[in-house]
Amino acid sequence: MSGRASSSFRVPAAIVAGAVLFGLGGVLPGYLASDFTLKLANEGLLLGLLALSVAFLMSEAGLVALGAASVYGGSGYLFAIAMSEWGLSPGAAIVFAFLAVIAYASVLGALIVRTNPLAFMMLTLAAGEMISHVVMLEAVHDYTGGADGLVVSFKGTILGMQAADFASPQHFWPIGWTAVWLIGVTLWSVSRSRLGATLRAVRQNEERMRFSGFDTYVPRVVAYVLVNAVAAVSGLLHVLNTGFVSPESLGLGVSTNALVAALMGGTAGSIGPLAGGLIFAFAQDEFGARGATQLLTGVAIVLFIVVFPRGVVGGLVAAVRRAVPAFDRPRGKS
Repeated sequence: MSGRASSSFRVPAAIVAGAVLFGLGGVLPGYLASDFTLKLANEGLLLGLLALSVAFLMSEAGLVALGAASVYGGSGYLFAIAMSEWGLSPGAAIVFAFLAVIAYASVLGALIVRTNPLAFMMLTLAAGEMISHVVMLEAVHDYTGGADGLVVSFKGTILGMQAADFASPQHFWPIGWTAVWLIGVTLWSVSRSRLGATLRAVRQNEERMRFSGFDTYVPRVVAYVLVNAVAAVSGLLHVLNTGFVSPESLGLGVSTNALVAALMGGTAGSIGPLAGGLIFAFAQDEFGARGATQLLTGVAIVLFIVVFPRGVVGGLVAAVRRAVPAFDRPRGKS
């Protein structure tokens, strides 16, 4: 009985702690951090969201998507084009861009999830590269701006905020922070659901799952659509914050940054990739100030993977468990 009471107490305690952390994290940085620091933090949060989409598919389904940037940047292009060319309101343009990404991910996922992990990775890369080249075509230059990209500005409000509010680091931080928490909790819930358990079982032995009567196709399609929805949210928030979308946002470089952020923070859970995004954003600024971004980034990636093979968050959790044996105590025992 004492074990059950202790377990039932930990659940509301965790909820209270999470609520306090959410509230403090959404308010305090606006008072304590400078605009420049908040700007980097916002970039890190959005990169962390993209990394979270990549990490979730890796950890749950064993699949690596190298074309995440095509959705990240593509959602921004769709949002801008829907307003400038089709006259949609900002809210309607966001809904259109999001639904278009869901439709694209559904069709592409239905075609490629049956392949082996290596083929899946290459097909997502190929799809992403095709999209990044399409926006550069002369035939669509008037819509996409070609190599110059598009300046994205809108009239009216979205979530009660004007374009200038989204561009302000202090005003944007609570929006990004809230999105991170909502998506993180959602993916955490999915990982603990029947869908998450099925995905992990398929990752370990797909043939055994099929012979056991489980559908191994639909869960992977659902997971692929889900992570692309997360990437779309990240991309839409990015274009609202920066007011600009360019072909670089569709490129392999952004997808690689998201993958690196996921590996640096840790691919298991929701906190690791988000922490990796923040680490990557601040590290890039520091490396750029020293004039050796590529060199120092490469060295840092090697060191992180060697020192923290499970990511920074995974390594810290493992260190705490080694230092405090009580954390490894089996549930239900006192």
